[in-house]
Amino acid sequence: MFASWEDVTGGNAGLNINPPQIFGVKLDTDTSFYYLCLGLCVIVTLAVLNLLRAPTGRAFVAIRDSEISAQSMGINLARYKGLAFAISAAMAGIAGALYAHKMRFISPDQFSLVQSIDLLLLVVVGGLGFVHGAFLGAIFLITLPQLIALGKDYLPDAIGGAAGLQAVIYGIVLVTFVLFEPLGLYGRWLKIRTWFQMFPFYRKGMFKRQKSFTKSDRLK
Repeated sequence: MFASWEDVTGGNAGLNINPPQIFGVKLDTDTSFYYLCLGLCVIVTLAVLNLLRAPTGRAFVAIRDSEISAQSMGINLARYKGLAFAISAAMAGIAGALYAHKMRFISPDQFSLVQSIDLLLLVVVGGLGFVHGAFLGAIFLITLPQLIALGKDYLPDAIGGAAGLQAVIYGIVLVTFVLFEPLGLYGRWLKIRTWFQMFPFYRKGMFKRQKSFTKSDRLK
């Protein structure tokens, strides 16, 4: 659809993007653009953390944990789900604008299914529902291709030279986290921290309450 809207998107030919300007100052160097991204990242992160402490954020958390319990407390599910979608879309728009200025060129071919899988892997591996998980997932997603490139030298040529090796590893990592660590890297860190805080009284099944609590929602 966007490829056919040539007046706005440029169609399949794409668009050339100029460097960003703030109050007439052109940020055309890598250093200036880095500080722009860093500043916006800090602002958005602080905004999200403050939002989670507000009544709206607490409603988001309640809906995430149990929609039935949230609805029983008088939370309007449709309203808060729509609000969450709007806020996330605004953040994605900011990230997309920065990405366009970084690449200096955008076209419909850049946004494929593989990139969607990368974003899904980032969220699941980092920790779904945690602000810290987004940073951990981004670090993991940047590091993993480098590790795969280094590991190819130690694999047989038939495996190391395969075209879909990275996609296969991504799939294995995604399935592994979904099955064995659904809370992601940040969830694992929470378990380790809780273990040290409560040692020697830590019980192995402490985090299973979340899994059984989620199953109760499906009985409706």
